[in-house]
Amino acid sequence: MSKNDKKTNIDETDELHLTGDYGMPSAGESMLGHVGNAMSIVSDVIEPFIPLFGTVEKVMESLYTIYDNAKCNKKMCGALIDRIEVVEQATKSLKRKKQENAAKFRNKDYYLAWVRFTNVLKNIKVFAKDVTQQSVFQKHLNANAVKAAYDKNIKEFEDVCKDLQFSVYMISEEQREEENEQILNELNLLGWAMSEVSDGMKNISQQINILSEQLNSQKLNSGEIKFLTVEDYELTDPETKPDNVRGSERTIVKRIYRGTLQVARKKVQAIEKNSTAGSRSIQTQLVILGLLGTCPNIITFYGLTKIDKDDYMVFDWAEHGSLKEVYEQCNIPLHTKLRFISNIFVGLSFIFNSGILHHDVRCENILVTENPVLDVKITNFEMSREIKGETTSFSGLNDYVRWLAPEKMRGSRYDYKCEIFSFGMLVWELINEKVPYKDKSFKEIQEHVKSKKREELSTQLNSNMILLELTKLIKQTWDDDPELRLSYPEILKLLSNLVNSESLASPRISPKGDTNDFIPDLELTKQRSSSLSSHFDLDPEKLPDCDDCFLDNVPTFSIVRPFEDGIKAHREKRFKDAWECFDEHANLGLSLAKYWKGYYLEKGLYVGKDVNEGLKWLKLAADDGVPDAQLRYASGLINLNISNGNSENYESILKYMKKAADGGSETALYNLGDIYLNGKLGVERDEQKGNEFFKLASLKNPKFMKKHPTH
Repeated sequence: MSKNDKKTNIDETDELHLTGDYGMPSAGESMLGHVGNAMSIVSDVIEPFIPLFGTVEKVMESLYTIYDNAKCNKKMCGALIDRIEVVEQATKSLKRKKQENAAKFRNKDYYLAWVRFTNVLKNIKVFAKDVTQQSVFQKHLNANAVKAAYDKNIKEFEDVCKDLQFSVYMISEEQREEENEQILNELNLLGWAMSEVSDGMKNISQQINILSEQLNSQKLNSGEIKFLTVEDYELTDPETKPDNVRGSERTIVKRIYRGTLQVARKKVQAIEKNSTAGSRSIQTQLVILGLLGTCPNIITFYGLTKIDKDDYMVFDWAEHGSLKEVYEQCNIPLHTKLRFISNIFVGLSFIFNSGILHHDVRCENILVTENPVLDVKITNFEMSREIKGETTSFSGLNDYVRWLAPEKMRGSRYDYKCEIFSFGMLVWELINEKVPYKDKSFKEIQEHVKSKKREELSTQLNSNMILLELTKLIKQTWDDDPELRLSYPEILKLLSNLVNSESLASPRISPKGDTNDFIPDLELTKQRSSSLSSHFDLDPEKLPDCDDCFLDNVPTFSIVRPFEDGIKAHREKRFKDAWECFDEHANLGLSLAKYWKGYYLEKGLYVGKDVNEGLKWLKLAADDGVPDAQLRYASGLINLNISNGNSENYESILKYMKKAADGGSETALYNLGDIYLNGKLGVERDEQKGNEFFKLASLKNPKFMKKHPTH
């Protein structure tokens, strides 16, 4: 589906020249001159459409990128692309046959339909981006609502295609039903995965998302960064044991925190705490580390402590060390391995939903704790990056190549599909209790994996159900084509079903004796994968007539200015120009233009103030998914209540305020905090929920912390 070779050099904002200076040919001019003028006029006729054709190409390129980066709802995005690809080919045909289509290009209604078509494509692009990056921001995910929005975009697209006489993507009723079923299944699976996460963990993920975005954009807010700290007097010596000091450089030391908790104190490089960009970035990462540790399947970071002049980080103490050390020294029953694998993936899912990739998924980076129940926790976030952050160079991966995805070896960007591949390698490692490709060199591993070969894998005929299902999982995460690997929700569902279908005993391990207890393993057999001009006759007798070369054939309709011109005019306070641009694009279906038209009507900018008409347009934009429109519509309803002296619209106000907050609006987050903290709009007072919203608003903008310093 990726079309990286497709490029466009057309700028949507290029200046349009509709007419030039045309002179009548002299009697001495040749017929070739007539033809040249005819072709020149045709070029002028098509010129208003060139930026619109460019928009189709740009939207198509964006959709390919969105599809490649999709975290969910990929089938829905693919269905949109299938339809628009057909129209992209029709657009190329129009450009190529511009002389034959000159009559169309002179038609005002045809031109306006084209503008409406590009606006529909822009709306689809925004929708696709939102729905494929669905995260815990969308706490109120509703499969039917998303499907309704998809159907609305499809209908608007097909309607305007009919106006343009395009042969739209045709599928049978049976195919359409199958497509809808696949899309709904995908939506329901995502909804199930989201429902498995508690509201508290969703709130934590939302905080991490905000901080991750700030790190990635290098736009850290100017407020005080409060990361976790531990006072040195809170750490005391434990009972003396041989393994109280660990690590290759003996830098991890066991301590007792606040008299009860066993923790690990790890020496780190000095961390400067000042206002420089580098220091603020490190401090923000410490905040993220503390938030990640609230997940039960991620190692808890208690804070940074200073002893003398040295800095130390304080984490959970892992009684049994790393999972690699455990499988090397202990017998691990298969049911315990399944429990570990499931819990590890829950942790990875939390990291992923928080906008972060771990980059180093292997048993060595999983710690085994017993506090009080035997469990696993993900650690070592040294290589972690935000999903949109700079990727790690392949040359610096060294031993991690054993778990590395083939596309990363080939130079592609590391993404969540690479992480899924590495998870599959971790499962293989734990089942087999050895590192992958143990006897192969760095170069040999690269050649082996890039040629679509993998570790040896097959199950014995008498293997039990757990082993069979885990083997299937490994195969489905190993595929050379990242698009064919299982998604996060699919793996979560598979492991959840497997854990729930087995009556699993409590997790346990036992030291290996002189003779290893045999746990049903994978019989080693090799798996190999098997291997898309003619010249123009210048004979005057054969030249076409030039009846279409008169100047009255040049289009006389006015050109619709790009929407961006309206934004520029608004910033320069040229409200008349801005209104005309917004009004035209709103009437031609652009969601953002609907928002601006509603805003101008509500505020009375250039046009006469009409609050009710303004709210109507704001609602249209809000229902199209524009967060600012959702916020302003909710605020407009509040103002309407105040001016009318009533208490109506509470349900609608809350509905759209929550939608705006789910879309990341800091003002909406603050408003919801105020609503819940003070029990406004008929909502039952909920101090905890109110403070959670205030905290999220403050993370996005520290001015809200100043307005509510106690929260």
